[in-house]
Amino acid sequence: MEDPFALLRERFLARCAAQLAELKAARQTGLLPVSSDTLIGTAHSLAGAAGTFGFAEISVRASALETLLIGQADDGAAHTALDALITEIERTLR
Repeated sequence: MEDPFALLRERFLARCAAQLAELKAARQTGLLPVSSDTLIGTAHSLAGAAGTFGFAEISVRASALETLLIGQADDGAAHTALDALITEIERTLR
């Protein structure tokens, strides 16, 4: 039986690869723009879509990053969460 969500899952992974580049660019700035609506939006989008398509670890890590960014956590905590999300996305895309 064919997976009816296979194409959507593939599209999610392609979008995830593009968002990975955005996340890495944010990390390379040296300072996270803690109030960055764009980064918060990316984390929120990843958290929801990843959960929907069965990528629980990406969802958990993206949600944690979103929470830290909204709460304006210190850069160290946000960097750690961002690194964990980047690592998980890279692991998933292999």
